[in-house]
Amino acid sequence: MDEFYLIDSPSFAKLKEMKNEYSNLDITSVLLYLEIQKAYKKMKLNHDVFLQKFDLSESKFTIMMLLSYEKDMILSPSALSEKIGSKKSTITGVLKGLEKKGLVRRKILSEDKRTNYVQLTDFGLGKLKEFLPYNYKVVSKIFEVFSEEEKEQFYKLANKLKNNLEKDDLF
Repeated sequence: MDEFYLIDSPSFAKLKEMKNEYSNLDITSVLLYLEIQKAYKKMKLNHDVFLQKFDLSESKFTIMMLLSYEKDMILSPSALSEKIGSKKSTITGVLKGLEKKGLVRRKILSEDKRTNYVQLTDFGLGKLKEFLPYNYKVVSKIFEVFSEEEKEQFYKLANKLKNNLEKDDLF
């Protein structure tokens, strides 16, 4: 299913009208929610297009990054699934694509022959190292409108929001 991107948000005036009908409507929270949602969707859309220029996707890039952090750049598909928060079957499909392109390889470790592990190849690491400078440049450009202090504050506020969203009793 395609995701919608809401370009035309309700105005402050429209929300103020609606507050007469919905007394618990917090106008500032609704406006903030919509702006964060629009910024995220725009950022994701632009990043997806950027990743495609390097023949990558968000999931491929994420898996390659996670593997690059590990000793010998090896993880099991279940560990990857856990770190990403995705089903193992989803990870398996992405891994097949990465393996086909020579970016990762399956590996059986002598101490655990029951489980196939996945290792980032030298070619995969090279691709990652080629991509990262461009990625960091784009990320910096996204936030260049903020001072260092604003970015630090934004980070703290975004983290506070994320922690609130992780509460079990929120919804």
